[in-house]
Amino acid sequence: MDLNLIQAFVDIVDAGNLAEAGRRRGVTRSQISRQLRQLEHQAGAQLLRRTTRRLELTQPGHALYQHGLRILREVTSAQAEIDSLGKTLRGHVRVSVPTGLGDAIIAPLLLQFAKQHPGITLRVFFANRVTDLIAAEIDIALKVTSAPPLDHVAREICAIDWQLCASPEYLARIPAVLVPADLAGCQFLCPPYTSRHFLLSLQREGRREEVELTPALQSEHFQFLMRAVREGHGIGLVPVYIGWDEVRAGRMVPVLPEWKPEGLGNRLFIITTPNIHPSMATRALIEFLRDGLGKLEVFKGAAA
Repeated sequence: MDLNLIQAFVDIVDAGNLAEAGRRRGVTRSQISRQLRQLEHQAGAQLLRRTTRRLELTQPGHALYQHGLRILREVTSAQAEIDSLGKTLRGHVRVSVPTGLGDAIIAPLLLQFAKQHPGITLRVFFANRVTDLIAAEIDIALKVTSAPPLDHVAREICAIDWQLCASPEYLARIPAVLVPADLAGCQFLCPPYTSRHFLLSLQREGRREEVELTPALQSEHFQFLMRAVREGHGIGLVPVYIGWDEVRAGRMVPVLPEWKPEGLGNRLFIITTPNIHPSMATRALIEFLRDGLGKLEVFKGAAA
């Protein structure tokens, strides 16, 4: 079978319709339709069933799609291996990073990688809710979670610690926060939670306490959350890596520093789909991120 036709077929399935597949490939709808007919002729079977709303894979089409994905990955990997013999890595990697971690930590690393490897093109998504890497067309996803997906490959990078912090001005105008129960009388700022009330768990020397709080402000965009904390809107629950510079500069003050709060995810993972032959470009970026993140001072205390 013609490899170009297989690539066209995979693009059609991923796009969901002929027009979008043609747009992605830079050809007309009629051209992509003709390529599909040529492939069906070579295969001797109908590969897609056209309905009024979408395209559906037939059984032969499903089998060819799965094999086609593997074939194309092998070809890409082989080309990357050949390129690497000339000491120039080439390829395209699609990366998903969470917004807060991406803005604060990963964006500079990705730009360093791009500078070191001009032959590798990157497509970077800043998103917090990517769960299906195949559907989202993602090669590498960085994710802060306590439970990585079991049907993917998860490489643990480091622990993620959380902290409570506030502006000096806010703390000066409220009663002293000396024990976890005192938090109930404060304005609480945090990432989105599944219910109206937030059950905050804190640990200290093997002792555990829980405080039920009603958040005054919630956001999954940590830069916005930190701005609210800086401007004195309340006590924020944020990852240490977000408030690291602010606390060191004295613009933010740790609250109950002897207590360790639990956040929404306590480990950072690099997540990929199961693939025994990832491209050289993908492997290079994974190793670069593992090495770069492991050297950052902000994560060293969490990993200890």
